[in-house]
Amino acid sequence: MLNLQAVLISNGVGATLMVVLLISNRLNARHVFFDEKIFCAMASLTLALCLLETGTFFLDGRTFPLALPLNRVTNALLFVSDMSFAFIWTVYVDFKLFESLDHVKRYVRQAVWPAAAVVLLGVASMFTDVFFTISPENVYARTSLVLLPYIVSYGYLIHSAVLVLTTRRKLRRYLFLPVMIFLTPVFIGSILQFLFYGISLIWVSVAVGVVSLYINIQNEASSVDLVTGLYNRQYLRRYLGYAGQRLEPERRLVGLMLDVDDFKEINDTHGHVVGDAALRDVGQLLHSAVPADAFAARFAGDEFIVLRAVTKEEEVLNMMDSIRFATEAFNREQQRPYQLSFSMGFSYYRPGDTAETFLRRMDEAMYQDKRSKIPERI
Repeated sequence: MLNLQAVLISNGVGATLMVVLLISNRLNARHVFFDEKIFCAMASLTLALCLLETGTFFLDGRTFPLALPLNRVTNALLFVSDMSFAFIWTVYVDFKLFESLDHVKRYVRQAVWPAAAVVLLGVASMFTDVFFTISPENVYARTSLVLLPYIVSYGYLIHSAVLVLTTRRKLRRYLFLPVMIFLTPVFIGSILQFLFYGISLIWVSVAVGVVSLYINIQNEASSVDLVTGLYNRQYLRRYLGYAGQRLEPERRLVGLMLDVDDFKEINDTHGHVVGDAALRDVGQLLHSAVPADAFAARFAGDEFIVLRAVTKEEEVLNMMDSIRFATEAFNREQQRPYQLSFSMGFSYYRPGDTAETFLRRMDEAMYQDKRSKIPERI
């Protein structure tokens, strides 16, 4: 049984969230990047769907002139828009992971067909009973084929989650938590609405997911280095402020500082565009080479820091070996106009250390390794 008041409240909350988010996003961003445009499209579509779904519930059973054709058209548009949102979401995730318009184009060419089929069937629903029927009394009812758009939509959403799970270590992108936070209310709301027709939970759930995604994007912008994808210097200093004081008694915090050897030569020889590409490679290399419980950040220019709680020094040495082996493999396998190598040095956090004293000891240890690589002059 329909509860129009509950529908109005639920979708009203979702629409309000999207209006506030779009205004905030409009004031804080210029929308020149592809992911920003896609995000705005998702938020705008969510707002439209909150209003459109409310319209379908309102029209159901009404008998005023044109109510019946309006009911059929709005329900058909709802199926079309639902599918469009699910597909746009996967495009957004693909771009955030791979940061390549060419990759997005290839993905769209391969993955668009199920969505296109559902969209065409949704349009056909304006004229015939495909996903739903409308009785002479203007009452909406689902057909058995209504499962198809749910299956395809869930397929896209699950694909985005699997994509993040399988590539997050390799691609060093901080998308796992935002994607899961977005998907959780969406899955719960859509399942409940499918099982109990008459309640409206899908689009307020999507609105909550979009807002959580926006919050995570803002957090990422303030804590992540845009070139390498690792944490930035500001977040590193915040982390150092409490990391050493929250250890288990048997563990010690170790800081490993790395400096890219001859980075100035890469910049001078190949230019700053290639230099930035080298820094991105370093970010990906560190993300894939260090253990999952390590904290990796870009400290300055070509200097990086890895923090980790360890029980014995062997763990530190193994981590350094892992970085060296990964770097050697990178140089063998990747066709780059440069070779990467690092000078490395580590120090342990001591009680009473400030961030500056801890960083200074790391720096001294790293430069000791760097000086050992310079041939003595006779």
